[in-house]
Order: sequence, then C-alpha cells, then structure tokens
Amino acid sequence: MATKLFVLSITIIFISACQTTQPTRFKVPEASTVINSHFKHLAVFQEGEGPRLHVYIEGDGRPFVNRFLIAADPSPQTPLALSLMMLDKTSSLYLGRPCYFANSRSDMADSACKLEFWTSARYSEKVVESMISGLRHHLATRSYQGISLIGHSGGGSLAVLMAARMPEVDQVVTLAGNLDIAAWANLHHYTPLKQSLNPSDLNLIHTKQLHFGGDRDKNVPPSLGAAWLNSMGQTMHIIKDADHNCCWLTHWNQILTQIDQQMTP
Repeated sequence: MATKLFVLSITIIFISACQTTQPTRFKVPEASTVINSHFKHLAVFQEGEGPRLHVYIEGDGRPFVNRFLIAADPSPQTPLALSLMMLDKTSSLYLGRPCYFANSRSDMADSACKLEFWTSARYSEKVVESMISGLRHHLATRSYQGISLIGHSGGGSLAVLMAARMPEVDQVVTLAGNLDIAAWANLHHYTPLKQSLNPSDLNLIHTKQLHFGGDRDKNVPPSLGAAWLNSMGQTMHIIKDADHNCCWLTHWNQILTQIDQQMTP
C-alpha cells in the first residue's frame, strides 16, 4: 500500500510540473492599441518633445512560476519599461512582446502563441521579425530623425537583435540586459535557449550604444556581457545599489540625460 501511495504522489507531482498556472491580468492603459504583425503586439504611444523616437521593450516578465512550472501568461504585473516610458519627455512607443498581455485586452488573443515563445524561443527569429514588423508599422505613419531602442532585461536582448537588422535605429540602450543568453543559462544552470538568437553573436560596432547594469543584480550580473562589450570597445555603466528590477525608476532621469547627450550633435 505504501508503494502505491508513493507512486501516486510522484505521478501527481509530475503532472503538476507539466501544467501551467492560471493567467494574471494587467490593466493596460486606455491609450493602448494593438499592432497586428506575425504576432499581436500591445502598443502604447505618447507624443513628446524633439525629433527622435524612444522605443521601450519590456523584460521577460514571468515565463516560469518556478523552475519546472511554465506560466500560462508571462506578462509582468508591474511592467517596468512602461513605467520608465511614462517619465520620458521624448516621443515614445511601448512595443509589447509577442504573446504578452493576451489577457489584458479581448483583441489581444493570438492563435499563433505557444509556450515556446516566452520560454525557449523568447528571442527567436519569429519573435525578432515580428517586433521589427510591429515597429515599422508604427513608423509607416510617422517620421523621426532617429530611433533609440531601450530594453530592460530580456527586452535588452531583443533591442540588440532588432537593431542589428534595422538601419533606421541609431541607438541601443539596455538596462540589466541579457547580452549573452548562453552565459546566463550556464550561470543559473538553466536549459539553454536553443530556439533563441544570442545577442553576443552580433556586432553592433556602427550603432551607438549605452549599457547599464546594477551592481546588485544577481539575475543578470553586469560581468556576463563584458566580453561582448569589450569586443566592440563598449563598457557597462554600473548603477550603484540597483539590482535586476529595483531602483531603475529612481535613476531614470539621470540615465535619460545620458541617452539624450549621446545623440546630441
């Protein structure tokens, strides 16, 4: 009898590990719209000052509830990149990632979404191309004198991958960016993201860049991307007392000044 109970317990644990959690819902801004690309993308645009456009790309959110349990909805409950954009006086676009915020608007439901697009394929060819197509959909009706891609965490990965394919982008900014996904997976003993593209395989030597890392960040330590940055003559700007998510809002006005100064003729 004890053996049967043990086997039953193991079976229940295994089934639970394969199931996803119920989605949580983030209340999107009333000004949000949906861009239809290869996937659907939540978009929030705010008109601002100057001739440039700042494009904000969110981090990975919560793709896993724990090491074995995939989230049904990876959307962050408190999107940091969106909060940062709200402090920006330059014209800005929040470009949501594929399959994120699907439960926040009825028209965001997307039959193209599969679990892989927020797990192993979160930075895949399909995801990158859809992000580019979504951004160019916005650019088709507006004109700017330069575009900055600003990404937090995995959004930094996508910003680099997009910039390498978009000549209209002249600046890339990453915040706690995962610039070497192979080194990151190895650090945490995660399964390698074999369906994803690795930013560290690219060369952005002709694109202006700013990379910021928190000195207390244990998720994506600033040292992870050091070799790639050094190969392009770039450095990581260390933000004191910041970790992966905390305190970026506190430092954001100062960082925005650096972003603007780098692009000032």
